[in-house]
Amino acid sequence: MYVSGKRDTIKLINLGDYDMASKGDKKVMNKKIKWIIGGVVGFLVVIIGLVVIFGVPSAEFVFKGMNEEMLKVKSVTVDQEFAIKDTDGKTSNVSSKVFLNLASDKELLAKGNFALDINSNGLPMSIGGDIIKVGDSSYVKYSEFSSSSSKLKASFSEMETKLKNNWIKVRENDSFVDFAKMPIEFATGIMPTPFANLDSTQRKNVLAILQDKKMYIIEESSKVDIAGVSAYKYSITFDNDQYKKAADAIAGYVSYFKSSDKDSEMKNYTVWVNIATKQIIKIEFEGTDASGSGTITFSGYNQDKVVEKPSDYSIESELIN
Repeated sequence: MYVSGKRDTIKLINLGDYDMASKGDKKVMNKKIKWIIGGVVGFLVVIIGLVVIFGVPSAEFVFKGMNEEMLKVKSVTVDQEFAIKDTDGKTSNVSSKVFLNLASDKELLAKGNFALDINSNGLPMSIGGDIIKVGDSSYVKYSEFSSSSSKLKASFSEMETKLKNNWIKVRENDSFVDFAKMPIEFATGIMPTPFANLDSTQRKNVLAILQDKKMYIIEESSKVDIAGVSAYKYSITFDNDQYKKAADAIAGYVSYFKSSDKDSEMKNYTVWVNIATKQIIKIEFEGTDASGSGTITFSGYNQDKVVEKPSDYSIESELIN
């Protein structure tokens, strides 16, 4: 769920002294990144709130157990694939695989990799690499920085030579800060609040909102086999106003979760829940051309992985100037 207010105000990427595109092209590039970061709203409450709806008696037991199990999650790996159609009819693809340590309500630990294949107004870009987040500090190591566009090819090739395989500490004024921050923001926007970080009053407040009967409508459900396990598959829609109330409440309890006033552009959600563990296996969503469609897969629940900042890193300006 992409609810960060910051994502709705992503600044225009500053390409520094590199005149890689016209001002108009840069605006198109920035608009595309806004779509990617801010186009998807609602995953968090989908995950937390499914438990409170009892529209399908055969799935009631799973619904009852899901809320507690998902809110107990201390860590998980989130694998995401998104496709967004451009105004020129071409498709941009975004993927990331990120391990999240959610044990604290103050400090997020995360690490993973990402790939962006963005094509807008004749400006194709392929950017990929590894990412690490420790509290307020983020680090990126680019493995690819390329473009087949005649406007960008030479300058992106130069950027790749300077940036590739170097850990870089991400700063707000960096030229490529939006590329570097996006994968972590993608992943943290869809996870539930850790159970241990909500006291009884906080939990009661959130559940009171989620338990409103208008929160969700389960359009269809069925028992299926997926990834080698038995699961319930649910097709759902949810109410934007109720979602916002829940998102605002959760944002007040977990510092790295940000709420937003933006309405969801999602049309359909399909959610698979492991019957045995009561944990989410996968979410598929369909939105508008601008908000995109895609798949999110969850694995490795509550695994213990070390996440540390790089022992040696640089500042972007030191490498490109």
